[in-house]
Amino acid sequence: MFHLRLRTLISWSRRRFATTLVLATLSASGLCLAALAAVSITVDRDIGERELRRALDVGSELELLVDLHLAANTDFLKGVGSATFESRAWPIARAVMVARAYNHLDALLADSPAAAEKLAELRRLSGEWPKALQDAAANVALASHGTAVDSGRLLLANASLKSIMDILALLRSDERELIASMQEKAQSQILKQRIALIVGLAAGMLLLAFAASSRHRSALAKNAARIVADEAQKRFSQYFDQHPVAMLIFDVGNGAILTANAAAQRQYRATLEQLNALTIFDLRPAEEVANFRLDLAGYVQSGAGSGAGGIRRHRRLDGDVIFVDVSFHLLSFGGHEACFITAHDVTAHENAKEQLHLRSRALEATRDAIVISHLSCGSHRITYANTAFERLTGRRVADVLGAQTQAALGWDRAMPETGSLTHAMRGNVEASRLLKMSRSNGSTFWSDTYVGPILDDHGRVTHSITVLSDVTERVRHQEQLKRQALEDPLTGLPNRLALGELFDHAVRIARRNGDRLGFIFLDLDNFKDVNDSLGHAAGDDVLREVSRRLESSVTPPGFVARYAGDEFVVLLPGRSQDECLAHARQIATLLAQPMKAADATVVSVASMGVAFFPDHGSDAETLLRAADAAMYRSKSLHAGSIQVFDPEIAAAETARSAMVKALGLAIAKNELFVLYQPKICLRTRRVEGFEALLRWQSKEFGLVNPAQFIPLAESTGLIVQIGEWVLEQACRQAGEWARLSPFVVVAVNVSPVQFERSDVPAMVARVLERSRVDPRNIELEITESTLMAPGALPSLQALRRLDVSIAIDDFGTGFSSLGYVRSFMVDRVKLDMSFVRGIGCSRADEVIVKAVIAMGQALDIRVVAEGVETADQLDYLIDNGCDEVQGFWLGCPMRPELAEISLMQSALAPSIA
Repeated sequence: MFHLRLRTLISWSRRRFATTLVLATLSASGLCLAALAAVSITVDRDIGERELRRALDVGSELELLVDLHLAANTDFLKGVGSATFESRAWPIARAVMVARAYNHLDALLADSPAAAEKLAELRRLSGEWPKALQDAAANVALASHGTAVDSGRLLLANASLKSIMDILALLRSDERELIASMQEKAQSQILKQRIALIVGLAAGMLLLAFAASSRHRSALAKNAARIVADEAQKRFSQYFDQHPVAMLIFDVGNGAILTANAAAQRQYRATLEQLNALTIFDLRPAEEVANFRLDLAGYVQSGAGSGAGGIRRHRRLDGDVIFVDVSFHLLSFGGHEACFITAHDVTAHENAKEQLHLRSRALEATRDAIVISHLSCGSHRITYANTAFERLTGRRVADVLGAQTQAALGWDRAMPETGSLTHAMRGNVEASRLLKMSRSNGSTFWSDTYVGPILDDHGRVTHSITVLSDVTERVRHQEQLKRQALEDPLTGLPNRLALGELFDHAVRIARRNGDRLGFIFLDLDNFKDVNDSLGHAAGDDVLREVSRRLESSVTPPGFVARYAGDEFVVLLPGRSQDECLAHARQIATLLAQPMKAADATVVSVASMGVAFFPDHGSDAETLLRAADAAMYRSKSLHAGSIQVFDPEIAAAETARSAMVKALGLAIAKNELFVLYQPKICLRTRRVEGFEALLRWQSKEFGLVNPAQFIPLAESTGLIVQIGEWVLEQACRQAGEWARLSPFVVVAVNVSPVQFERSDVPAMVARVLERSRVDPRNIELEITESTLMAPGALPSLQALRRLDVSIAIDDFGTGFSSLGYVRSFMVDRVKLDMSFVRGIGCSRADEVIVKAVIAMGQALDIRVVAEGVETADQLDYLIDNGCDEVQGFWLGCPMRPELAEISLMQSALAPSIA
């Protein structure tokens, strides 16, 4: 029995030992498998991390190069045209960063020949681009609204930058594909290794369970399995959390974001808790969500497992939209059917691409035609032209490709500027010229044309660029301005400015040939009467007809010019004094022929002064002054006479100039004073007012006759200043006399020149405000010609609003109608003294006087007769109902103190009304 039991025990022990041995062997094998899986995970992770880190480093350096080039381009645009371009576009710090980036990329891409070749080309282009920027900046033109960059050079610089960006985009695309492939491979490898790890651990655990009798071995196996699993999970978490590219995992069913790494939290500006509260659809713009849902469902159903989503728009938590390059992988995560995505932020790159695209479109859409030609065998033939070329020249781009540049552009070979541009192209230098060019339909246009060479990498000229800017309107405008500047718009004759140029040219020729020049200065004697009586339109007709007649009398190289107003100049080269005087008489005969003006017949008479080169001067100013002085002498003698300049005339002109100078200083020297002539009411026989009359007591010339100095003041414009001074004196005096007689009125003459050259209503308002006089005590006397001048009505209405009285002076000498008198609502008309002097000796003058008085009574306008010098004249005016009289018979002009006595005596005398 014992032996039987012993054999049984031995047999059981042997079977137990064999089973234990088998279990131990299998357990060891499972643990070895798990250990190998863990080691494989560690090794593959280290290798993958090194490769991924290299790829990410390459991407980071490429991103840095994109940023540096875009920043340089931005600084170029900011600093273009300034002296600081060099330091702005490529400062030393930026250049050093570019160099470091290229050196680092050389090391990182050393094992990839294709990438290294692209990098070498990129380094070359990057070195040439700053030179293109420098060239464009050096040719900036200043403009009224800013700066204008040469579009051709900017096009070349932009093309260089685009080439740089294209190569950078290719390298970045290669790296993104490599990263996506590495991520896919790493995820697949990790998945397989984790399965192996799990299988090995499971086998080990199962077999160890069968070896429960060996507790210490079982505990050891469990601890080893837990350590390996924890280490794998820890390394995966580190890879996910520390990865520099944004990563997210979301549920493919409802889109809920399950987790996101730190890079994703930074990229979307949200915490993990905030992202966990969102769905993947919340990261897309609202208008793209529907299509994204369809795409996602398609990916899941296709079973593709992983792929590249391309460039997509994502929305940050703060609402900003960014561009991301997306890759995805479908997997199980935490019991969810999920999708793992990487979202690399490429916003800067996409924005840069968009900017480059916009710039290219802008240059293509520029109004300037841009042509690039290839230099071959000494000939330039077109290889490129933009769309503006077709619009500007009318020639199709396809028709001119390969054609010789000058012929295809339609340059006018007769212009010397064309030859200079052709020479510049052949000499490979820059040039810019204004060219007249032809379109395909035969029409012409003006082009501001630029040509310049294009160099290759070795500094050799391979192409040329031509830029055509249509400046036709500018040229036409300049020509029009030149014509307007040198041509009288009314007559078409050369004006005063052109006269100087024409005369200087004629003097140079005469001096070279030893010839004489005759210089005739003429002034129409009766032109003011034409303007006053027939109006300015008739005056314009006369000036045009006079110009035509003068031109018909002169043959080139002689010419006629309109100097000013009714003054003309005739230049006669190579004529003797007798010939010039004969020509002047011929002009007088031509002008004496009747001419039509505003349905009236006019006969013009001109006073002429003649001067000669070189006898009376060697320059235009001297000769003009001599002829002008001679003309004034002829005018002073009698209308229509002709005078040749002589020293006596020069002395008179010198005296006239001295008098003008003294008159300009008369106010400051207190040489001007005002006399007052009383105006008597015939109904009451009392003084109702005075007329202010200007006088000049010159320390140099003595008491100067008003008939002498007032025309001087009008011809020089001094009358504007003097007229305001006279009004101020009269207002001050009227204010003092109003205390004695509240209804006294002081009348002041307003010169037609003063009315024409200044704002009379504004001037009167200023003087009234300064003097504080009642406007009803002031009357302004205005001539008929001033009344009828174009634009007079608004000024007269403005004066009426100031409450001053208006009187028409010298009434009856012009052509103002009763309608004019009534429409202007004047207070008085003053009969011209020439009619008053005719009383008793001219029946016609008496009829006119009687008619004017009757008109005044009918229109309720007071009539004043001036120049009353006899008792018969006064009696006639009383008998016919004249309202007021003025003249030496009743009172001469007097000093203010005597006028005041006259006013007081009149106020005390009994009225006979």
